[in-house]
Formats: sequence, structure tokens, C-alpha cells
Amino acid sequence: MIGLAALIIAVYVAVVTSVSLYSRRYANVRDPVDYFIAGHRLSGFVSAMTYAATTYSAFMLIGLTGLSYATGVGALAFEVSYLVFTVAILALIGTRVWELSRARGYVTPTQLLGERYGVKLATAFIVVYTLIALIPYSAIQILGPATILSSITGGVIEVPVALAIAAAVVLVSTYTAGFRSVAWTDAIQGAVMISSTLALVLWLTAVVPPQAFNELAAKDLLNPSNSFWTPYTFFAYTIPWIFFALTNPQVFQRIYVPRDRGAYARMVFFFTVFGLAYTILSVMVGLLARGGVELGLIKVSVNPVNQAEWNLVTPKLLLNAPPALAVLVSVSIFAAATSTVNSIVLTLASMISTDIPGVRRRGLAVGKLLIPVFTALLYLFSYLRPGFVVNLAVTSSTLLLPLLPLYIGAIYGYGCKTSFIATSIVGPAAALAMVLLNPPTPIPKEAVIIAVASLTYLATSIMPQRKQ
Repeated sequence: MIGLAALIIAVYVAVVTSVSLYSRRYANVRDPVDYFIAGHRLSGFVSAMTYAATTYSAFMLIGLTGLSYATGVGALAFEVSYLVFTVAILALIGTRVWELSRARGYVTPTQLLGERYGVKLATAFIVVYTLIALIPYSAIQILGPATILSSITGGVIEVPVALAIAAAVVLVSTYTAGFRSVAWTDAIQGAVMISSTLALVLWLTAVVPPQAFNELAAKDLLNPSNSFWTPYTFFAYTIPWIFFALTNPQVFQRIYVPRDRGAYARMVFFFTVFGLAYTILSVMVGLLARGGVELGLIKVSVNPVNQAEWNLVTPKLLLNAPPALAVLVSVSIFAAATSTVNSIVLTLASMISTDIPGVRRRGLAVGKLLIPVFTALLYLFSYLRPGFVVNLAVTSSTLLLPLLPLYIGAIYGYGCKTSFIATSIVGPAAALAMVLLNPPTPIPKEAVIIAVASLTYLATSIMPQRKQ
């Protein structure tokens, strides 16, 4: 197993490195627009794959699979809700965002805010706040594959070493040719993700008989509104994700890159197909694994009541799988994770180099310098081994929710400087208070955050403005 794992990982790293180096032939690494968003010139298929690979991360086969194993089919409803809302946003709002990016040459999401509201200091604050909010989400992407690699090799590859391998892949695929190398490697990694997960489901269906679903029904795991998936919990998990396409900069930025309207339409179509397939497969892994455990056919020593152990479902499941399949799935999780992290790192670097006053003059040089810095910071944070990946991912998206009215207003020309400044202060303060203090609320705290930010934005937008 150890030799096979080392071989496949080495092949994967070699392929990513080769594709990254080859993509440099088609990139202008001295042009910030080309380096950070491939010059707005990607095809629909590559745009879709980089969007999908950036969105569907280690969260899926680590977080969503563990969530499905422990809580049942309600996890499918939660994730499909995200997909439906994302596709709707891309089809309706995203089209306008793409048009604005083409007309005005946007490179970053916050560049849209800066031009619309004209407040450089507040825009810089949003950049820094976004950086802080994305640290937990980014860290789990490196931690996920590190846990898997350590598990399937029996601890021979220790977690710190696995973390270093993941960080090295992120650095190479990001720094070499910027967005173009990220997008091209994402296309390959997306194919690895979907094919290996399909193979895992096929193996599970061969091992676990249909009567396993009777066991799941007896445990109330086929009920989408069981004791775990109460309306409160469902909306608490779902609300941060349904606006993911607008509040998370690494996916927002990908709306900019299709080369024409046809490419944009193809991006949305292929992303929808990929997202639905990958979601169903990831949930099926969790449900089939739980059914196999209930029948005594698979050994997964995870307590489904203890959320701290849900991360371990997939690593322990793979110990039951044939070695080649276990390694292939591990590499796919590795691919999913690194494809998300390299996108986040590149987007954050572009935002700081473009939207922080005084940096733009040397923006590209600063952005390239920040790539290894951010990669090292994420390595250090993930080394601390934070909690359950779903909760961490939801926390990051929750912290970004107060940015929603700012982006909506900027896209459609609403609001003013006062509303931007007020919402930039009140919204993040409310989000941090809800996340850190976790006060009891009659509705999910995510809904409270959106309400506070939106009401602040609307109230200050209708206030009389001083003439300039």
C-alpha cells in the first residue's frame, strides 16, 4: 500500500507540475490581467472545470460524506439546495457580472465594489476581512488530504509531511502561470475527482446489498427531516451556501473568465452537470458506508453522534477498499483540496495587489510574493488541526454573508458611499459576534447576519446624501 501510494502521488504531482509548466507557454506572466484571470479568455469547458474544482473541495468526500454517514439523506437536500441556488445566481445575476467585467476590465470582486462606491479605505477593509474569513475554509482543504494520506499509509506519511506535499502542489500550480495554470490543472483534477468517486460508489454497491437501505430507514437516515435535520439546522447549514457564488471571492472571480457569451453559457451547463453528479456520488458514499457498517460488512469505527469523528468516515472507509482504489480516491481528495486552495490563494493575492491603496503600482510583484506567504500561513493554520470540516466551511461562508448586499448593490447600481461604509462596519461586526458568541436566536444566526447587513444597507441608502 505504501509503495503504491507513493507511486500514484508522485505521478499526480508530476502531472500537475508538467501541466503548470506547459501552461506558462500560453500565459503572459508580466500582465496582471492575464496572470490573475487569464485575460478573460478561457473556454466554456475549462471555465466550468475550474469553477467546479474550486467550489467542490475536500468538503465533499470528507465533510459531505461524513455528514451523510451520520445524519442521512438530509445532507443531500442541503447540498442540492446550494447547487440550485448557485446555478440560478450564475444564470441570472452572473450574466450581468460577466458583462460588467468585460466592459470595465475587472480583475477582482472587490474592484467592482471600489469602482461602484469609490471608498478606497473601506474596500481595503473588505479585502482584509475576506482574507480573515477564508482562513478556516482554506485550512481544511490542506488538512483533508493530509489526513487521508496519513491514514492509508498507516501513519508512515505523517500529517505534517502530507501537509507539506499539499502546500507544495498549491504553490507550484498557483505561482507558475497564475490563473491559467490553476485552471488547466483544475480541469485535470476535476476529472480525477469525479471518476474516482464513481469508482468508489461502484465498489460500495458491489459490497453492500440493497437491504442496507432497510437498515438506514430503521435508523431514520432516509428521512430528510429527521431529528438532526430540523428546519432550524437545515437553514443554518444552507443559508451561507446559497449565496456562496456572490460572497466568496474565489468563485465570484471565475465569473469573469469565459471568453464570450457562448463560453459563459457552457460554463454554467457543465458546472451544473458536474455539481449534480459529484453531489449525489459523495452522499451515496456516506449512505452506503453507513449501510455496510450496520450490516457488519464494512468496518468504520466512527461514532455518528460525535461530530468530531465525522471527518474520519472516509479515511476509515478507505481502509476497507482495495489498495489501488483507496489510493486513487485519496489522490482525488488531494486534487479537490489543492484545486480549491490554489484558487483562494491566487484570488486573495490579486485582491491585495489590486485593491489595497499604494500597492497597485507594484501590484503584480506583490501578488506573486504573497502566493508563497499565504501558502505558508495556510500550512501553519491547518497544522493546528481544526474541527469538523463542514462546520469550518460554514463558518467561513457565514463570515462572508454581510458582503451580500454590498455586491448586489454594486452589480445593480444601488447604494452609496454611506451605505457601503456603514454596512462594511455593522455587517462584519454582527457576523463576528454571531460566530464567536453564538447567542441563542429564534432564527438561524446566518439569517440574522443577512438581515442586519441588508437593513443597514437599505436604511443608509435612503438617507439624504450631502452634495459633493
